Amino acid sequence: WKLAVNGKPQMQFFGVSEPVAARVFRAEVHDSGAALRRRDYHALTVEPEIMALMGDSAASLGPDATEAQVADAIDRYLPAIELIDMRGLSLKDATLPQAVALNVFNAGAVTGGPGVVPGALDWRTVQVSLEIDGRLEARANGSAPQPPVEAVRWLAGHLAARGMGLRPGDLVLCGTLLPMKILPAEARRVRVRMKWLGEVGFTLDG
Repeated sequence: WKLAVNGKPQMQFFGVSEPVAARVFRAEVHDSGAALRRRDYHALTVEPEIMALMGDSAASLGPDATEAQVADAIDRYLPAIELIDMRGLSLKDATLPQAVALNVFNAGAVTGGPGVVPGALDWRTVQVSLEIDGRLEARANGSAPQPPVEAVRWLAGHLAARGMGLRPGDLVLCGTLLPMKILPAEARRVRVRMKWLGEVGFTLDG
């Protein structure tokens, strides 16, 4: 699963009072170091994110789950790169209904590590950097749109209201730490480093 529009500035921009959610399909989830095919995407874009790996008690989370219960249901937080494909739309022209209809432009994710258990993560001090072909493209500190546990708690309630729920082994992208970056045509290697969590990266073919 992924959350989007879960920062206050984004919600104000779109005129909504809560985030949106979308599915991330398992066939499009890759381990760090994967070699991706450029031809599989229209215009591949990346977003560094904290990802929650759900543990054994994930299925017990309902709309009234407390923050402590949600934290207990998260096995680890992992560094991840969300793969975005606008499919020909430009961000400035896309409406929120269009984005939701297109699964909020998700085209998969790449997961890294080693990650940390929830109690060991100070989300306010996570430093993140994005490198493309060894060149630093962006860096930020404490830029998470909301506490990751809060993102997972909202998603659990959102799914429960629709007769669904989180399951052990589910992955949840908790919101981008950097503005989306469209990869240039010549890009070959992408790497993201996160303090506390580790790193994640992938390569692109020609």
